Amino acid sequence: MLIRRTAACAMAGVLVVLVAGCQGSDPATGDAIGTTPTPTATSVTPSPVVTPSPAPASTPPASTPVSSIAGLSATKILTKTQAAAKAATSVRMKGAMSDEGDRIVLDIRLSKAGGQGTMSINGAAFSMIVLERTAYLKISDKFWRAQIKDKADADAVIALVAGRWIKTPLTDKDLGELAAFASKPKFFDTLFEPTGTLRKTAPRTIGGVTAIGLRDTDGTLWVDTVTARPVRLESSGTDALTFTEYNQVTTPKAPPSNQVIDGKALGM
Repeated sequence: MLIRRTAACAMAGVLVVLVAGCQGSDPATGDAIGTTPTPTATSVTPSPVVTPSPAPASTPPASTPVSSIAGLSATKILTKTQAAAKAATSVRMKGAMSDEGDRIVLDIRLSKAGGQGTMSINGAAFSMIVLERTAYLKISDKFWRAQIKDKADADAVIALVAGRWIKTPLTDKDLGELAAFASKPKFFDTLFEPTGTLRKTAPRTIGGVTAIGLRDTDGTLWVDTVTARPVRLESSGTDALTFTEYNQVTTPKAPPSNQVIDGKALGM
């Protein structure tokens, strides 16, 4: 169960595509499309997207609970886990992972109709909202400067964007990777696929939940012994994702229009 298979790791490549488009744009086109470039580059670090979580309520389990699934075979437990993860209406995923030398830290809330949260790549952060086939990205100055090596080019892009959300459709084949964040079932489609021989481990308490481990050659997936829902996915080193707030996440809303710039203004 490779953590790096998640769409989060594909984000590094997707954002490079975004940066390339922005870097090739002419800030002077801003007036022509109704945007006002900021004359002086300022450091605008986006605030993390915060989604108020409803107070815990009695929510139906993803599947009919049993006294414990710990006695089942590893294969049967995984089957139940895959079904339980897809059946839940929403989930919060938080953690860190490594991919080809990049360190990715994320905190994403996924529902069936959209997703939102924050992510950083090697310490350079951005916020994101994905609704249906549209994405909104709010990228920090640090991220722009990490990707655009020429200072003058970076300053120009930062001034043009001016701390706003970048709106872009997901019809592009590269940006299409972002679509996984718009659908919790889609995101989970390949997240829990085993590699090599799958075997059980001894039970362990994680975040107050009694969990059974499913270990393969890449890491361990910890599963709630009652609901069969994923609790934590661990890989080598410090790579791990936790899954909480099942059925408690609300569908995100698009940012206010006066805080959005169309990606077309950036050559995207």
